[in-house]
Amino acid sequence: MQTYAEKLGDSNGFVQVTKDNFLNYFNLEASATYDKSTGIVTLTEAKGNQVGNFTLNGKIDMNQSFTLTGYVNLGSNKYGADGVSFAFHSGNTNDIGVFGGNLGIGGLENAVGFKLDTYKNGYKTPSSSGDATNQYGWEADPDTSTGKYGAFVNTTEQTISGDYWNSYTRWWATADTSSVQELSSSDLNGKMHRFVISYDGSSKKLTITYTETDGTVLTWYKTVSTTSEVMAMVVSASTGGLNNLQQFQIESFDYYQAATVNVKYVDTTGKTIADGNTTYPNGPYVTDSYSTEQKDIAGYTFLKMDDGTVTGTASIAASGTLEKSGDNGTVVYVYISNTDSQLVSESTSSSISESTSTSVSES
Repeated sequence: MQTYAEKLGDSNGFVQVTKDNFLNYFNLEASATYDKSTGIVTLTEAKGNQVGNFTLNGKIDMNQSFTLTGYVNLGSNKYGADGVSFAFHSGNTNDIGVFGGNLGIGGLENAVGFKLDTYKNGYKTPSSSGDATNQYGWEADPDTSTGKYGAFVNTTEQTISGDYWNSYTRWWATADTSSVQELSSSDLNGKMHRFVISYDGSSKKLTITYTETDGTVLTWYKTVSTTSEVMAMVVSASTGGLNNLQQFQIESFDYYQAATVNVKYVDTTGKTIADGNTTYPNGPYVTDSYSTEQKDIAGYTFLKMDDGTVTGTASIAASGTLEKSGDNGTVVYVYISNTDSQLVSESTSSSISESTSTSVSES
């Protein structure tokens, strides 16, 4: 079997992102804006109820090391909200987490996240009413003297008790309390603070450093325990009733881009109804294969592969060969709800019956 280096060649798959080519590799979402001259992404302005993020348009090869270096501005309002998060997850490249107390991490599939949280949230029960953020619910932030902290956050699929004795299935975000380190209120001074994420592909060790206003360097370590060979990346920030200017400034991002395929399971309106993962039998490399599967989804019947009429983009083949580093496209399975299927069946039977009746009458 070929080694990774033999498969990759001298440079195939290696990417170095700087301020000059940032928009070639990252997509801006919601309120996020980018200044190419400075390399600054403004995730949120100092305005209420904003959400901003940017997503990597390919996936990272987790068998290889990567380093992201830059700066974070948490704003100048010491009583503002909500903070900035970084997450690596096994979902699709354009997946976005839930905001509010989840800070953009909750809702992401098998996420390994990190957040600089500037506002303490109490526990929020999942609900059947309100906006999507409130319906999702969130874990309470750990107690700190300043209400501000940095910590690793993981998501696991859980059944959470909610309102009216209902239960909800959630990719639930939980802060690793053993990793919590308090942030000083003086860090909310409207200035950029050095921020570095580095990952060792051999040891799976993730290291994060953040430089405080007084020069103190806070460091976090975590061994990434995931079976995913490839992971998507998203950086997020939000505001609510309280707000802050929140920014990230890119210096460089060196990583190996895997050859990957996204997979979606949607209903006839384009709504996602199930999570899914692509399998890479020989690894996520150019010329190797990928495969996805048609799922049995409770309450739904498989209808077709999307021809572009449902999501706006036609599905690629359910299985095939990876042709390039980066995103090779999306497999889209379309399902019809059993209720809609029954209505269609009844409507068709009624039409046939009426047609037959008319023909007999005419004859």
